[in-house]
This record gives sequence, C-alpha cells and structure tokens, in this order.
Amino acid sequence: MSEKQNIDIIRRFVDRVNERKVSQLAESTHPDFRRHDLAGAFPEVTGISGPVDLTQVVLRALPDLHYEIKQIVAKDDRVVVQLQGTGTHRGELLGVAGTGKRLEWNAINIYRFKDGKVIETWQLIDVWGLMRQMGRA
Repeated sequence: MSEKQNIDIIRRFVDRVNERKVSQLAESTHPDFRRHDLAGAFPEVTGISGPVDLTQVVLRALPDLHYEIKQIVAKDDRVVVQLQGTGTHRGELLGVAGTGKRLEWNAINIYRFKDGKVIETWQLIDVWGLMRQMGRA
C-alpha cells in the first residue's frame, strides 16, 4: 500500500473513534496486532479486537472523547501522528474515579502496517498532564 493509503486508514481510524463506530476499528486491524504503551499507562493489547476493547474502556471514562489530528506523516510502512484528545472525565481513568473535569492531552502514535492493516503501534500520551488535570499529580 502507498503512504497516502496508510494515512487515509489512520484518518478513518480516528474518525471512527470520534463517530463512535468503534466496532469498525477491527476492519483496519491486522490479526497479529500488538500495541505498545510507551508510558505504561494502559495495558498492552493484542489481536484484532485489541483496539476495539481499549477504545471501549476509554469511552467509558470519557464518553465525549474526541481526537484531532494535529500532524500526520508517513514513510514506507509507518505513519506517525500527533493527536490532541479531549473529553469529560466521567468514569475511572488511570485508576482515578470520574471527576467531571474536562481533560485535554497530547499523544504521539506510530503505526506500522502489514497487508494494508495496522499490525503494530507505539503510543505515548501525556499521562503526567492527565493526572495533574484529574488532581492526582
């Protein structure tokens, strides 16, 4: 697949989260998928249902979750994305019960593709900033 096609897949992936079409994430996920959380904030997830399961956990905590792509670049089989996330903290997140506070954070994600699907990600979110906004840092 081309770099443009890979970027388009990631844009659709983000759109599906924002539109709450979470089950459709599996369409872009390789069966051997593996997610690496560089901050150690969320559990590692694997398999075709990994992104769906993790997104559902986050949506329980942040039901109005929204991501905005700030930058996106591709090279060969990789896509790098700078995201800004927002959401109202209504349920447990990172071990903190819902606070009702509006949260905003940044993330950098690297996606690797195989056979036209995301097979691996490395994700780094601003956990310290989230904890500070939730009154825990």
